[in-house]
Amino acid sequence: MQAGNLIDIYKNETIATEAFRDFRLRRGIVCKKCGGTHHYWLAPKQQFQCKQCRFRTTLQSGTILEGSKLPISYFFIAVYMILKKGNAFTIQDFQEETGHKYYEPLYDFVRKVKAYLNANDPNTVLIDLVELFNYHQVTQKVREREVHEREVQH
Repeated sequence: MQAGNLIDIYKNETIATEAFRDFRLRRGIVCKKCGGTHHYWLAPKQQFQCKQCRFRTTLQSGTILEGSKLPISYFFIAVYMILKKGNAFTIQDFQEETGHKYYEPLYDFVRKVKAYLNANDPNTVLIDLVELFNYHQVTQKVREREVHEREVQH
């Protein structure tokens, strides 16, 4: 697995959103209203819905992305860069990788991601990200193949 491929695939916001949804499901979602742990995904609303009380939870609710206006893809890019570069990681590197114009929101965001990684086992987070990357890379290739086959048939 090449570093460029991992970052490039998660720069696609659609893939990043699907991967973050899968990441949330792996970590478990707890309903803020009833405490239920069984949810299903409402694709049109881009939200989880509790099977017990039908309370809806947004994709970012209850995560480090809650209240953030930054793209979901930044989460994966930040985690990967922090785990790869360690103490050598700088906000400038992150800003260059994302192409984000302003420094301040990135600083706060990266601080939250670092705190999240310190509170959780970085190896477990990395394993989840690599598995999600592999899954979404295969899914993307299957989609491309299906589109190609449809074009060939016509």
